[in-house]
Amino acid sequence: MTTASDFREIYRYNWRVLRDFCDALSKLPPEALVASADSAIREKDFDEVQSMDELRGYMEKIIAKEERFLTKLKDKDLDRGVQPEWKTRPHPLRDALLQVTFEQAHHLGELIALFWQQDVEPPEMTWIDVRLAIAGDPGPS
Repeated sequence: MTTASDFREIYRYNWRVLRDFCDALSKLPPEALVASADSAIREKDFDEVQSMDELRGYMEKIIAKEERFLTKLKDKDLDRGVQPEWKTRPHPLRDALLQVTFEQAHHLGELIALFWQQDVEPPEMTWIDVRLAIAGDPGPS
């Protein structure tokens, strides 16, 4: 079973990957970044972001909140029920934390496709290699 310590490790990986992808997106031509879904179904909060600096600031704000939360997280908290407003009943916090990581993985796939469309190699996102980089080991793995 996944522990609070495991989640802290997983999220450290997530944060590194997010930062690396944000850095790489900053190097793409602006016109590659402005494509969006149909305006009728866009989420205003995210589609109104006008620059990578603004997006990076928002990302760092969210990472800081996650980090504060995970610092206090205890194993006994993981089975506590949490209920997002869009769900009809509570689910274990453990599942919510895993959902965030799975959701990020799906969206990284979309970003990888964007990089490929620009003929640009996406940043490293392999668990083993990213963890080595976090530890200061440049590899190879």
